Amino acid sequence: MSVQTYIKDNETALCALLQELVRIPTVNPPGENYAEIVGLLDAKCQALGMQTQIAEVPTDRAEQVISNAESHPRLNIIARWDVGAEKTVHFNAHYDVVPVAGDWRFNNPFSGEIDGEWLYGRGADDMKDAIAALLFAIEAVQETGIKPQFNIECSFTCDEETGGQLGAGYIVEEGLVQADYVVNCEGGSEMNIGNGHNGVLWLEIDVEGKAAHGAQPDKGINAFEKTAELVTALQRVKRNLKSPERAFKLTDGSDRYPSLNIGGTFHGTDGDKVNTVPARVTFSIDRRITPNEELEFAELELREAISGACQYYPDLKAEARAILRIEPCLTDTASPIAQAFAEAVRIVRFNQPRFKGTTGFTDLHYFVNTGLPGVGYGPSGEGGHAINERVNIPDLVRTSAIYATFMTRAGL
Repeated sequence: MSVQTYIKDNETALCALLQELVRIPTVNPPGENYAEIVGLLDAKCQALGMQTQIAEVPTDRAEQVISNAESHPRLNIIARWDVGAEKTVHFNAHYDVVPVAGDWRFNNPFSGEIDGEWLYGRGADDMKDAIAALLFAIEAVQETGIKPQFNIECSFTCDEETGGQLGAGYIVEEGLVQADYVVNCEGGSEMNIGNGHNGVLWLEIDVEGKAAHGAQPDKGINAFEKTAELVTALQRVKRNLKSPERAFKLTDGSDRYPSLNIGGTFHGTDGDKVNTVPARVTFSIDRRITPNEELEFAELELREAISGACQYYPDLKAEARAILRIEPCLTDTASPIAQAFAEAVRIVRFNQPRFKGTTGFTDLHYFVNTGLPGVGYGPSGEGGHAINERVNIPDLVRTSAIYATFMTRAGL
């Protein structure tokens, strides 16, 4: 029996595994039920004969990133299957999910309900589907008695949804990844294999004014109006990002440009009323950085624009602080990992896949930017970070088959 046949014949068991995972609400923030899901994953990996290691982030280290480290410990798990091969491939997936809001088709967003070809629930697409597909691929390889072409190392990590510093970032920083290549189990799907992603810089900007009564606005400095002046200056930076020299050439020959989103979040103070001159406005900047750019330069460009605006506009006072910095990453499509994974996709899907970096970001950069070539690929779904999140079950099966085919046929 082939690994593909085993997975297809046991679709029900694969879905049941995913339902187990979805029904543990690992919502981040704040980081709920981490111990429960790590315990479950530990048991699943040990049942597959893998050696496991639970890596808990020390509280003092976690407190550098989050404020609730004492009440919500950060946990990661690494599992290894050493078959005596020369090379090792590391598979990474995060188990945390974003919070839930809105009216869902099924009253319980963590139900894991199945309707036709779709399995619903928060995390069903992002990205507990990939965890289930990966574990089931390992089971298929073992049950069919086909020896993997490389040693298999897996990590299931926390906090990707809030930057990944205490998840994938922590295990890489601590030297717990002992591999030659990496497959991050998201960042590509169907006929697209992710060979990198954009970087990101999130800034929070405070614009200071001076409070006054709304009937005497001249006695104050209107922070909202000053914010409008600053945003006008930032629009010039935004327009410049579309200059031809800024373009990053994708593998299909098309161009991708850096982007700037202003005001994803914005707020004043608790004392603001209709009849007050606002004393302070805070808003965010989301700058996406293409692989041909340097994060440091992108931040410098924005800070210089803010400083220049403060010098140009009277009474404009603004300060910027970085709340997230993630470098872009890129893997050569001619590398052994890229070519071997593309062959596995071709075998299962009967068509030649494409390489494409994602405009968002994943945990792939933690591995690639420390010298570990890698690709991103996972099941196809809908509604990630939105209502009625769901994964397509036939694609979940195909993706698990791709992982298993890669494990048994890759020439690295």
